[in-house]
Amino acid sequence: MSAKLYAFTTFLALTSALPSTLRSTLSERRAQNTECWQTNPGTQFYRCANGYVGCFATDPCALPPLASSTTIPTSTPTPEPPKVYEITKPRSFNIYVLSEAQHNVQDQVPHVDLNKPEGSRTTTTNAMVFDNVPAGAKNCQLKWRSTAPNDENNFTVSGNGQAWHRQLLGFPSGNEIVSYDGLKKYQDPNAEFSPSLDFTGWPELPGDHTGPTLNCAEQVAVELKGSDEGDQVNRVFMTLTETNGFYLSYEL
Repeated sequence: MSAKLYAFTTFLALTSALPSTLRSTLSERRAQNTECWQTNPGTQFYRCANGYVGCFATDPCALPPLASSTTIPTSTPTPEPPKVYEITKPRSFNIYVLSEAQHNVQDQVPHVDLNKPEGSRTTTTNAMVFDNVPAGAKNCQLKWRSTAPNDENNFTVSGNGQAWHRQLLGFPSGNEIVSYDGLKKYQDPNAEFSPSLDFTGWPELPGDHTGPTLNCAEQVAVELKGSDEGDQVNRVFMTLTETNGFYLSYEL
């Protein structure tokens, strides 16, 4: 048999073994077979539906399909939500704003007492500080809670229970006095008191309550003051314990 006749009959055998959708053009097939003869004598080019493609000495199209090499997608782990922590029992100080004789008096107390007596202006505001806030803490927020009154827990509101807060840039330490005058160097001149808290009616409804968002720092300090409205008594009194009063929540 001549070389041309052999090539032609070989090509017919090859193309008849393939589905019509997998057959190459005549010129492509001739080029592929020529390359097989030149590089691997005695072989023919096959492109089979079972995945075999290349030069083979025998027809591979009847063999079992090649194993799939599909890559299994890797899952992205879901990050854990940040944990929420709290600091209770802040250091608390009465600040006497009305009496100049008490502007340099330090009075640390276990409660918050925002007091405006009847027929007077506010006499007592408060400064409190949360110490040892961890580095990296975020989403700091001033919150408060109340429980049923007992020997440790007390929460009373008279008159207007609205209160304002202002965050301090720092807090007196060492020999510095926590007082009306002592706080001045830590007050932000661009920050006004914000009406962010209202305790009216809440003593009868124990529970946890959200307050203003604060900038996180190793020390978080705030000033609180009550309402000057009207001639009546406006007073918010709240003991600071693990289960009553203000606390700081943060995420880490």
